[in-house]
Amino acid sequence: MARRNVLASCLFLFGLISLSFLLGAAVIFFDLPYSSFLRRAFYGGVSWYEQREASPPAEEQLPPPTVGQIDKADKTCDGFTLLLYGEGTAAVLVNMRGQVVHRWYVPYSKIWPDQPASDRKQDEKVYYADAHLYPNGDLLVVMEGPADWRKRSFGYGLAKLDKDSHVLWKLNDNYHHGIDVGEDGVIYAICSEVLTKMPQGLEYIPTPCIIDVVDVISLEGKQSKRIRLLEAFRDSPYAPLLCMLERGKLYGQASPPAPPGVVTTPPFYDEQRRRDVLHMNTVKVLSRALAPKFPLFKAGQLLISPRQLDAIAVLDPDSNKVVWAARGPWRAQHDPVFLENGHLLLFDNMGSPHGSRVLEYDPQTQAFPWWYPGANGVPFYTRLRGMAQRLPNGNTLIVNSDGGETFEVTPDQEVVWSCSCGHVELKRARRYLPEHLPFLGRDQRARP
Repeated sequence: MARRNVLASCLFLFGLISLSFLLGAAVIFFDLPYSSFLRRAFYGGVSWYEQREASPPAEEQLPPPTVGQIDKADKTCDGFTLLLYGEGTAAVLVNMRGQVVHRWYVPYSKIWPDQPASDRKQDEKVYYADAHLYPNGDLLVVMEGPADWRKRSFGYGLAKLDKDSHVLWKLNDNYHHGIDVGEDGVIYAICSEVLTKMPQGLEYIPTPCIIDVVDVISLEGKQSKRIRLLEAFRDSPYAPLLCMLERGKLYGQASPPAPPGVVTTPPFYDEQRRRDVLHMNTVKVLSRALAPKFPLFKAGQLLISPRQLDAIAVLDPDSNKVVWAARGPWRAQHDPVFLENGHLLLFDNMGSPHGSRVLEYDPQTQAFPWWYPGANGVPFYTRLRGMAQRLPNGNTLIVNSDGGETFEVTPDQEVVWSCSCGHVELKRARRYLPEHLPFLGRDQRARP
């Protein structure tokens, strides 16, 4: 009898918990009364879980990058590669042998010593998401870290360091993902805001939510302009793309089972859409030198990448409007860049059933003159991040972020160089020619 009573009590408790969970989910999904309270509790739970994750190694404990078995010196574009790890505010510059020739490191708590004690403890969890390296060794960095659901953002600020890692200036705002620097030194950075009320015409997007903006910042680190991207789409001929944000229309929802060996795309559910409406991950300025190659665009316009729309677009910072946009076979794309041949290069995370890929795209003909891995390359997959850089000799440097590696491939899709960061996620890697980095001195060689 006693055992039966215990079993009955357990079943009753399980049923009560299950019913409470279902009722809570329904309240949040249908925006019923008390939904905001439950949503804040959910965010708090997420934040608590992330905070209890095992701490990554400190900067001095990070494994040194190692060049893999592939290093075909006669086919590579030799230079120095800047590596940004996913653990700790460290950036390293390595030669073609994988040897560290320069390092930048300053703990997050030293950049922002006036932050709350709880934030100062996150030195090992904050990392550089992107960086711009100047010829004199100055490094402009974007910092990200665990999502702080009090601010509803994972952006931890923007800072400029000198070659000795001294902070020259800093901006404490929700900067994240990408930055770019124009020919005149003006900085373009992605930042996020929290909206509790949508602008006119966008009321179908649930609030509160995160929206992205592009900040225009001076050489001295002063914000001069802020461009709100939802309105930039809304007020343009490309406004219909925003229908992707309507409830139930995000990519990655229910689909037929994938064949054996095929990578499946995890869904982005409505709650993620609420937390991060556009998820802008790239901003690149079109230079005066490249502008003649792109008759559809003008010098000074910005190439942007709203991941949630599966679209790439060009933003005019003078009119604050999107002047061109395209969707294609890519999904959850990252890092579109202008190429010297008038094409665009972008990292396609989820558009291929066999993994990730790099696409070269002609915005005029909508053709794809080149892609990797294509028919001859080595398949790879990274759900998040990833980037690609076209090198001066025609090779392409590719970053497999989840795999913690970067590798160089030829136009014929042959891998001629690789570098691994071990178990550490690799956020970014970018190759610089020796003549572009005079601060290293003549004694430093890309291939000693």
